[in-house]
Amino acid sequence: FCSGVLARILVLPYPTVAALNGHAIGAGLFIALACDYRVMRTARGFVQWPEARLGMRLSKGFAELSKAKVVGGGVGGGAADRDVLREGILTARRYGSRDALVAGLIDGECPVEELYGRAFELARGKLPESGLGLDYFDPKAYSQMKVEMYTDAYRALRFGKVEDVPMSRI
Repeated sequence: FCSGVLARILVLPYPTVAALNGHAIGAGLFIALACDYRVMRTARGFVQWPEARLGMRLSKGFAELSKAKVVGGGVGGGAADRDVLREGILTARRYGSRDALVAGLIDGECPVEELYGRAFELARGKLPESGLGLDYFDPKAYSQMKVEMYTDAYRALRFGKVEDVPMSRI
């Protein structure tokens, strides 16, 4: 799986929304995490880091992406977010839509019939607010803000190698 693709998704110059219409396991979860927002269908599917169950480790880029997108996002904040990251990665827990929402892994849930419409509405609603509309929206600056927000994840995905040991510096 190409980490460079995730790095590009992470810093796209507009709001990105992942519409999860089924399972998001491993690479599917990382694609969803690279997006700014995530909406998941109810009644079917789960999100999961399966590496512990499969006897694998996370690459540096995947670990940094997980830390950037999970810590700080959960309901309750702080220690609760670290608990979600720890439990999700170290126990390979499967999160259904309700649990994923509570854990802060997704931003919304809905029936599959509403999924794509909901994702589109979420993306439109997350465009920068201004009385001037998008007249002053600068995609390059928007992308640079994302690089600044997710520096460690971006650098690890963009410049790191899968074989980099976890304690390596990029």
